[in-house]
Amino acid sequence: VRALLEMDRRQEDAEILSLSETLAIAMANSRSYQFRKETLFIQALNLSEVQKDFNFNYNASAGASTAMTSFKDGTTESFGDNGVNADLGAGISRTLATGARVSLNFSKNLFGYFTDPDASSQNSALTLNIVQPLLNGFGPLVTKEPLRQAERSMVYATRDFKRYQQDFVIDIASQYYSVLRASDQLVNARKKYESAVLNRERSESMVKAGRIPDFQAAQTRLSELNAADSWTLAKSNYESALDNYRFTLGLPIDLNVEPDPGELETLASKGLVEFDITLGEALSSALTNRLDLVNARMQVEDTARKLEIQQRDFLPDLDVAYRASSLRGGSADVSQSLSVDLDLPFDWTEKRNDFRVAQITLEREVRALARDEDEVKRDVRDLWRKLERNRSVYNNRLLSVKLSTRTVEQTSLSLKQGKALTRDLLDAEDGLTDARNAATLALVDFTINRMRFWNAIERFEVDPKGMWYERTEEPVATP
Repeated sequence: VRALLEMDRRQEDAEILSLSETLAIAMANSRSYQFRKETLFIQALNLSEVQKDFNFNYNASAGASTAMTSFKDGTTESFGDNGVNADLGAGISRTLATGARVSLNFSKNLFGYFTDPDASSQNSALTLNIVQPLLNGFGPLVTKEPLRQAERSMVYATRDFKRYQQDFVIDIASQYYSVLRASDQLVNARKKYESAVLNRERSESMVKAGRIPDFQAAQTRLSELNAADSWTLAKSNYESALDNYRFTLGLPIDLNVEPDPGELETLASKGLVEFDITLGEALSSALTNRLDLVNARMQVEDTARKLEIQQRDFLPDLDVAYRASSLRGGSADVSQSLSVDLDLPFDWTEKRNDFRVAQITLEREVRALARDEDEVKRDVRDLWRKLERNRSVYNNRLLSVKLSTRTVEQTSLSLKQGKALTRDLLDAEDGLTDARNAATLALVDFTINRMRFWNAIERFEVDPKGMWYERTEEPVATP
């Protein structure tokens, strides 16, 4: 009991965190949340690399060289005797939507000096290269596919992160309310113990007065011992819940912070809010607006597009190339070339297999989408049933608390009048404690399942600090 009382004193010194403060701390400190944010950022970096390939790419280079020569007669020319050359180069390239690869390069030999100062002093070259595919690889469907897919993958990652963020907030809120439920059970266990002590003291007085037999006093003593054990167990459960709570938030395990019990009282005062939506409307909202389903449908489009690209891969490689070079910077020293290259493969095994794999992948994606839609409908219907059951259980538990309280009062009065046994009062108090715990459990279950339900139909919004609200209007489907 002393240890339990010491815990009460520590609770009085604890820093109390509201639900909003808990969510803000979780989003700032949670290791798993930070990991997912970093994963999204890495995806954005990958997109920037792909975008670079479809913008103007610049390059530059510089270098210097010299040589040393050793002759058979043992003489040598030291470094610098053969001249020192320094070169500069610069270029620009870009891939066009037609599939053409265009590059423009400039190079210049700056100087040679020491023993050969006049060599290559003015050499420079400007070169233009253009390679345009005419069959395989032609057109924006093929050429822009890496950029298109990278951009869509970024959109998918953003939607996935939003769904993760919503699930994360629900998990944190669930853990927060679970700690409060454990705290409430601890309070109920303490009340039960205090009541058991009073019952034991009263029964011992009644035994001394000869009003009840000794075995009834023994029953109250046994009840007190059981109540002390229950209080100890509730304390252990509460401390374990607190450790998990702090760990999830990324806080030191021994930091003396606890959830605000007032949050549970706020829930109880609000009661169970009625729905403003029917099951049919909920199912329609989920199928239309769930971000994971939107992703799945777009991924089917991706796979169908890749199948079309794979089909074009059967075309032969036919490229036309143009090259123009200007030497020494003079217009008279321009050379040009035009060429056509045709590549006809005779082994189609690899292309055929890739095309067949693309067909199978599309069929799998279509089946997976149908499965995902069925899973969403099943989850929404299951949450709907859970909420109905939670509502019924909670109302029954509230009534049970009222009846149990009245039973305890009446049994206590009857015991004083000698019309009831001590066992009757002990049973009544056990029933009251169980009813209180069951009511709190039903309230927390309803609250969490309600959050999950709104999330399941994509009407659960999270602000930057982690607090949420439930949309009452129908959202516009994401394109």
